[in-house]
Formats: sequence, C-alpha cells, structure tokens
Amino acid sequence: MSFRLPTSQEKSAYVHNQFERIARRYDLTNDAISMGMHRAWKRAAVDALCCRGQGSYLDVCCGTGDLALRMAGRLGEGGRVTGLDFSRRMLEIARRRAQEASRRGQYRCAVDWVEGDAQALPFADSTFDGAIISFGLRNLTDLPGGIKEMARVVKPGGRVINLDVGHPTNPLFAPVFALYFRHVVPLVGELLQQDRLAYTYLPESASAFPPPEEVAEMFRQAGLTQVSHRNLAVGSVALHVGTKPS
Repeated sequence: MSFRLPTSQEKSAYVHNQFERIARRYDLTNDAISMGMHRAWKRAAVDALCCRGQGSYLDVCCGTGDLALRMAGRLGEGGRVTGLDFSRRMLEIARRRAQEASRRGQYRCAVDWVEGDAQALPFADSTFDGAIISFGLRNLTDLPGGIKEMARVVKPGGRVINLDVGHPTNPLFAPVFALYFRHVVPLVGELLQQDRLAYTYLPESASAFPPPEEVAEMFRQAGLTQVSHRNLAVGSVALHVGTKPS
C-alpha cells in the first residue's frame, strides 16, 4: 500500500502523534539520517539570527531543544531563549537537556519552554529580538500563517530565520538525494525508532514542501524585508533570512 500524506484537516493531529512517538530517540535518529551535518546547518542558522548579548529569542518548533540551547550559549546573563513546541514529550526532553547543560555551565541566560501552537503563538506583538524555526515549517498546516506569526512577535529590526529541506537541482546529486531520502531514511527510522511510518512521512513531506523561491516569497508576503536564502548541503537544505521593518 502506497503512503498518503495527511490532508490539511488531518495534518496537525497526525504530526503531533508522530513526534510524541519518536521523541525518545529523536536526536540519535537525526544524527544518523544527516550523518551529523544537521549540527553545522543549525550553527549557520543561529549565525544568521545574530543571536547575542542580552536579547530575547524564540525557537519555534524547538523539539528537544538542541538549537535553543545553542542560542542560549551565545547570550549573556541578561538574555532569554524561549523554546516552543506542541509535543509535550519533546519538551520534557528539552527541559532535561537544559538542566544538564546548566549544571555544566554551558549557558548563563534564562531559558523557557512553552507548549503551544506555532500558528497561534502565545506571545504579544514585538516580544522577541529574533525568531527561528528549524525543520518545522513544513509540518505546519498553514505555512504562510506560521511565518506571519513569527514576524508578528519579532521586534522591528529583528530577524526571522527558517532552516528546512530544499530541492536539489544538481543533475548528479538530485537523484542520489531522492534515492537516499525515499528508501534509506525510512529504513533508518525502522531500525532506530521501530517507526518506519514516521520516517516515510519525512521524505514525502519534503517533496511536497515549496521550493526555496516560494518560501522566500512567503517571507515577503509576511511583511519581511531584506529577504534572502542560500542553499546548504548541495541544495538539500535551504536557509531563509528576513528582517522585520523598523
């Protein structure tokens, strides 16, 4: 039986149940699938956010908190990082990870974890100095709405960052990437998570995700300026940057 992506009506509950199931070994599986490269991609995303000093920053769809804690490590004692996710199990892991990182002195700023909806962020307008979403945008039911919400809660002059899958066009790499994503990734999910279905959704959702140029246009439609994107990993990953007008 062929795999069918959830409809827009089914998607939120489908994705939520999926992440609740795979939370425990999520980080191990990410390392295996990306061969550890997701760490460099996330470092580039935090670099683009210009996360520094005593600012306040939001990590949307924060998952187990690896990117949020990377952000926290760059801030001083007056800074704050808020990680938001709709998966309670993911946030439980994020909180434990943060406690361990704090004991090791890996960050000094305040870190908060909030259970909430990326498409209806529970924050006032212009709350944060910047917002970032990493491999989460394609899981939203309303992609433009999610970007508009991030733009809404960012202060004028702040940046909105999206890191997600791209669409490789290199004629040599693209078929190799498609083969790996469609056949190897589900196998890794089955071996490490005993959940082939969740890791079949991953490549299928990636193929349905808009190309980088369309995501950039969504940034502009959300009112962001100085919009740019660049390809990472031979185009298999795209990094978008936009600025909220002053």
